[in-house]
Amino acid sequence: MSALFSFRDAAGVGRRGARMLPLVLPVVLAAAFAGPAQAADGCDFYKGKTVELIVPFSAGGGFDAYGRLVAKYMGDELGAANMIVRNQPGAGGLLATNQTWTAKPDGLKIQLMSVSGMITSELGGADGVGFKSGQFSWIGRVSGEPDVIATAPNGSIKSLDDVKKIAADRKIRIGSSGVGDIDYIEAGLLAKMLGVETDVITGFSGSSEVYASLGRDELDFFVSSLSGGEAAEKAETARILWSFDTEAVPGRPEIKPLSEVVDAKFLPLIKAQAAVVAAGRALAAPPKVPEDRLKCLRDAFDRAMASEKLLDESKKINRPVAPLDGQKMTTLVRSVTDDAPKDYLELLHKAYAQ
Repeated sequence: MSALFSFRDAAGVGRRGARMLPLVLPVVLAAAFAGPAQAADGCDFYKGKTVELIVPFSAGGGFDAYGRLVAKYMGDELGAANMIVRNQPGAGGLLATNQTWTAKPDGLKIQLMSVSGMITSELGGADGVGFKSGQFSWIGRVSGEPDVIATAPNGSIKSLDDVKKIAADRKIRIGSSGVGDIDYIEAGLLAKMLGVETDVITGFSGSSEVYASLGRDELDFFVSSLSGGEAAEKAETARILWSFDTEAVPGRPEIKPLSEVVDAKFLPLIKAQAAVVAAGRALAAPPKVPEDRLKCLRDAFDRAMASEKLLDESKKINRPVAPLDGQKMTTLVRSVTDDAPKDYLELLHKAYAQ
């Protein structure tokens, strides 16, 4: 049975406004000479050069922290004179991503990508998208974690049967940060798979506000990152019920994969969304970077992400990393962009048309 769901704002308004002012803030983060571990030949191109790492959001946030962390250590490994971070916010990251897409493919400009956002925007036909995610020169993933489905901490929902019992009396309420956000898309997917009538309630200022509402038993579900869900559990505003995945959460055997809860016909949808989320935050360069230079970038990234200094600093600043090499990133992204299920594409188009 196909789920029936509607979208409404928590304050009775159908839109959420959050805008960022343009900011370009160059910061020289690393100056180094080529080390003994660096490959020769094509990598000599980077000696004495400045590499620009674009962060598509404002300074001071999580993306910015990750960008600066990577630049600080990758510049040394690459052998470039400098690796400079530039914040280029605008249009939810689309402004910078469009410009990186058309930049000269010389290997001197790279970007930290919000991969889930760029893929869903592209596949959903969002206004302003001028790129093809699968055609970027992928360097590697910095961080990524599964998304989870949380319910009210003291609520009665413990199984799909509980959901259906509640749905017999009223619509199931799913929270979302706002139209176009990844949790909005996941709310629509969850509504479809539960097979009951739902309301997707938007208008919150962010995930913390959604979790506060969940903690007050005003919502039935919210989908967020695992770390966000676990933080909410500690704050006693949520209880993680399922993972939006086909695999269990390591160390949390009580959290069932959604694939074991809903009808098996929804497995392609779960796999597609899990792949989108798994792509996380990743580095990419414009399409058609020469193979030798792309290899240098990938190798330098891999060495940087494996360094004890970077790993120690990531712990100190509470920014965990989960590296994935460039070739695997390419495969992961293309597994969605090239083979997304038809009903997944339809749902994305519906979400971005709101």
